Amino acid sequence: MIIIVQPWFSAFGHPAQSLLNLAKIIGKHSDITYLISILNDNIDDSIEIARKELKSYGQVIDYPVKTSSVREGTIKSLASLKRLFTSKMLIEKVFFLDAHLVLLSVLWPFYCPSNIKQLGVVYLLGPEKIIQNSVVKYFVGKFLQRKEVVLFLRTDELMLDWQKAFPRAQIKCLPSLEIPPDEAPIMAKENSLNEIRLGILGQIRLGKGLEWIVPIFKNNSSLGQLTVAGAFSHAAAQKSLSFLKDFDGFEEKFLSESELLHLASEQDYLLMLYDDWDERMEGAVMFLAARVNRPVIVYDKGWCGRMVNKYENGMFAPLGPDDFSLFVKALPLPDSEEYEALLRGVLAFKNAHTGKSIRKAFLDVI
Repeated sequence: MIIIVQPWFSAFGHPAQSLLNLAKIIGKHSDITYLISILNDNIDDSIEIARKELKSYGQVIDYPVKTSSVREGTIKSLASLKRLFTSKMLIEKVFFLDAHLVLLSVLWPFYCPSNIKQLGVVYLLGPEKIIQNSVVKYFVGKFLQRKEVVLFLRTDELMLDWQKAFPRAQIKCLPSLEIPPDEAPIMAKENSLNEIRLGILGQIRLGKGLEWIVPIFKNNSSLGQLTVAGAFSHAAAQKSLSFLKDFDGFEEKFLSESELLHLASEQDYLLMLYDDWDERMEGAVMFLAARVNRPVIVYDKGWCGRMVNKYENGMFAPLGPDDFSLFVKALPLPDSEEYEALLRGVLAFKNAHTGKSIRKAFLDVI
């Protein structure tokens, strides 16, 4: 039996949908149980729908939380696991899709049964903040040296830096299951305006280049059509990015999975110009772009740059705003040979990140 834990299931954003997508790709398994957090009050409709659908792919056990913080979710998930460990369930492996790594490192020894074969933990960030604090580094290092613990990173770039920081730990790169197999193609809205359509979609926050990208398009309508759509990550972001309300291409709305896919398919390019971002991290928008057969625009650095260099599924933007207008004007238009070449690259990226071999590789390591 494998327990897949998502202590952030009720959080704002797409953790619930991401877990549901993962379950769809894995398929129905009698030996997989999903352990998820659910808010005591004010359960969002989308969360409840995801929870009900998740039950189609395996047993679902939920535990109540008062907040959607990963701290509370991690602590209370351990209490729930403790009850499962003492039940008649034969649990061999536990896999945390999200967790507060420091809390888990401190508390896990008090909850770990002697017969557990593997505790897998996915971590999204680099090791820098962990190793800066000697006490935190001690607890995390001791945790990672436990024989059952495996730390999973989403990219080779992050994996290598964690291996350097903790050379005695089991640290691996986790195959990404972000693209559902055999997904029906989404028919794109025909570009009848004969102008480039670019989209910045998803969570609206600082660090996505909105501060300089939006004014460029607002002051030059002939440059193309820019769409910015999604919900603000928090109140501070809404205040800092208040200028968006005066931009015609802005739509403030939490996008469901289907809405996000549909809107992405109506763009010619998806922008990923993150200037406050750990460039070693995976970019979820690149997987979104692959699902709707659209190229991306990224910087030539980090994981995003490596993917575009390898698969040629996008274009490299200049670093900074100075030459951006000229860059946009020179972008290949749909129906051009250059754009068709980009779409072939998108397909190559998609094929490399979906299919039975990727699914098997994922199940083998967790």
